[in-house]
Amino acid sequence: SPGSSKECAPDSESPSGAGEADYCRRILVRDAKGTIREIVLPKGLDLDRPKRTRTSFTAEQLYRLELEFQRCQYVVGRERTELARQLNLSETQVK
Repeated sequence: SPGSSKECAPDSESPSGAGEADYCRRILVRDAKGTIREIVLPKGLDLDRPKRTRTSFTAEQLYRLELEFQRCQYVVGRERTELARQLNLSETQVK
C-alpha cells in the first residue's frame, strides 16, 4: 500500500540486483497528482528519527560569528570555547 515500506527484492533487470536486498528498501509514495511511485532508499536511513531543529541565531551572534570567520575560518580549541561562552552557544553551533 502507498506509504508502506518493504524490503528490496533482487531485481533481475538490475546489474547490481543480486545484493540489493542487503542495503536498500523500497517505499511506495503517492505524489501530488495521485501517481504512485517507488523510491529506493538505503536501509540505514532512519526516516522515523525527528529532524534536528535549526539554530536561530540573533543578529549579534551572527555579527560576531561572521567577524571571527573573516579573521580565521577555523576557530578551534580555547578560542572556540570562549566564543561559544560569550555568545551563549554550544561549541558545535560555533563550529
